[in-house]
Amino acid sequence: MQKKQAILARLLFGLLALVLVTACVAPVAEAPSTSDDTAAATTTETTTEESAPADLPVVGMMKLVSHPALDAEQQGVKDALKEAGFVDGETVTIHEANAEGDIPTLTTIAQQFVDDEVDLIVSTTTPALQAAYNATKDLEAPPIVFNAVTSPYDAGVAAAADDHPSWIIGYQALAPVEDALALIPRLIPDIQTVGYIYNPAEANSVVNTEIAEPAAEALGLTLEVTQISNSSEVQAAAEALVARGVEAFFVSTDSTVVASLEAIVKVANDNDIPLFANDPASAQRGAAVALGLDYYQDGLDTGALAVAILKGELDIAATPIERQRKGSLVVNLPAAAEQGLTIPDDLKAEAAQLIEE
Repeated sequence: MQKKQAILARLLFGLLALVLVTACVAPVAEAPSTSDDTAAATTTETTTEESAPADLPVVGMMKLVSHPALDAEQQGVKDALKEAGFVDGETVTIHEANAEGDIPTLTTIAQQFVDDEVDLIVSTTTPALQAAYNATKDLEAPPIVFNAVTSPYDAGVAAAADDHPSWIIGYQALAPVEDALALIPRLIPDIQTVGYIYNPAEANSVVNTEIAEPAAEALGLTLEVTQISNSSEVQAAAEALVARGVEAFFVSTDSTVVASLEAIVKVANDNDIPLFANDPASAQRGAAVALGLDYYQDGLDTGALAVAILKGELDIAATPIERQRKGSLVVNLPAAAEQGLTIPDDLKAEAAQLIEE
């Protein structure tokens, strides 16, 4: 009897042990499934990486501030790249940086592009070119294409059209300052004083001013000049010029001033003082008459240089800097009426664009 009981006890103990072993082993039995999932995910990631295209060329685009002319410049570059097959996110990576009118910030942007080892820098405006040049001159790389630059020579970047750093090329965007100024006495024959605002920290504006002052004198005009250091000062500067008795305003291609053009437009409208400009896009923003370069076309032309560089087809050192000469005249009739200016029919006929409403 005791023997049977002993056998039964052993059987029960064995059954209990089997149950316990099964319970302990069950979670372990699920482990291969989890491991398989992880392996599958890892395989998928590896496959994705292996199937991804090689590293794309990187283009860093920098500008001092945003306003229609500069935006048109950079859009022209991007359109030229896209037309040549360099599509952002697909065949090229484009990084855009805007200093928001702060010149020192351009130095940070340019150095970041160098640190990131971009393949090409597109610098829009003279201060942007100067910052890019200073950040790259020790390395002589990466290549730089510039636009919206009044004079790379006065900016201290190039000595002559065929004497420039071997990694820097672009188009000189010297606005037709003299021709734009000449429109003022043509439309206002008895005018004597013209108000002019500029930022002396912009080398391009210094150049424009050095052209504008003798040109105004040759036309029998007195140029009343006011300097500003940032866009927030533009309206006060315009009002100060009104107090000095100016009979018209003239704005050239100073980026700081043009970025806040609406402030001058307000003062011009409130005081019946015609506003003339050196940037065609300024007429769309409220200037009565604007004669200047076609900045979108300049962007397309400099974009073609960028394409040639990315394709390895351009010898930068052997390529001379050309002057951009494609321009247009835009007349804003409602703005002219608001500012007390009559536009004659012959000027309307000359305009590439006539804004009528």
